[in-house]
Parts: sequence; structure tokens; C-alpha cells
Amino acid sequence: MAHYSHKYEREYQKKRSLQREVLELLKRNSPKKWDTLHSYFARERGANIQPVLEALKDARYIEVSEDIDQIVRITASGLKRLEQRDH
Repeated sequence: MAHYSHKYEREYQKKRSLQREVLELLKRNSPKKWDTLHSYFARERGANIQPVLEALKDARYIEVSEDIDQIVRITASGLKRLEQRDH
């Protein structure tokens, strides 16, 4: 059972790290197209970023336009989250 907990913790930390990377990227280079973020993280990190983007959207750390381009912007809550040291 401890093995499962360790594996879960690694996955959790990986997801949190990717969330932070997305927020940092958007802070520096916002706005970005949803597809551009997918391509960037797939190429640079080999990561499936879809669940990470969905979690950030659900938490309202990013906002996504409803138009065809699906423009992603960091929100004030997302900026505040970046300021926190341990999240």
C-alpha cells in the first residue's frame, strides 16, 4: 500500500509542477491559443497537458475564450497562485 501512496504522490507533484509551468508561461506570454499550449507542452515536455489545463480552468486560474481560437489567459487568481510559495 505504501508503494501506491508514493506513486500517487509523484503523480500529484508532477501535475502541480505542470500547472505551475503553464501559469508561469501564461504570465510571461499571455494570451496563448489552447492548441499552442498543447503543442508546446507535448513537444517540450512530452506531457499530456489536457487534464492540467482543465484543472486550471476549473479552479479559475485560467480563462478560455468561447470562440474558435480558444484563447487562454491567466486570471488574477492564477497570478496570486504563482505568488504562493508552497502549493
